[in-house]
Amino acid sequence: MREFVSKSKKVKITIAGTSHEMRCPNLGESEALEKDLKENGNANIMTTYKTFFGNLGLPIEAFDKMDTEDFLEFVKFVLNPKSEGPQATV
Repeated sequence: MREFVSKSKKVKITIAGTSHEMRCPNLGESEALEKDLKENGNANIMTTYKTFFGNLGLPIEAFDKMDTEDFLEFVKFVLNPKSEGPQATV
């Protein structure tokens, strides 16, 4: 018999020389983020992202160390894990 086992995955993120470990979002969390972004529009986009990634284990203050380009790469790295190697450094 074949068996499939899904395990919670973690990712290591280095921001301004400080390493953080956070878990990868599950499908339900990613869908909830998509819904929140559509419902809120651009009004609270950063708050929405900070809350989302904070719930995954990234300290909120880490966002203050990223510029816009870093932030966009970070989002792409976490939400599309096949797009990068095993570690993101911003």
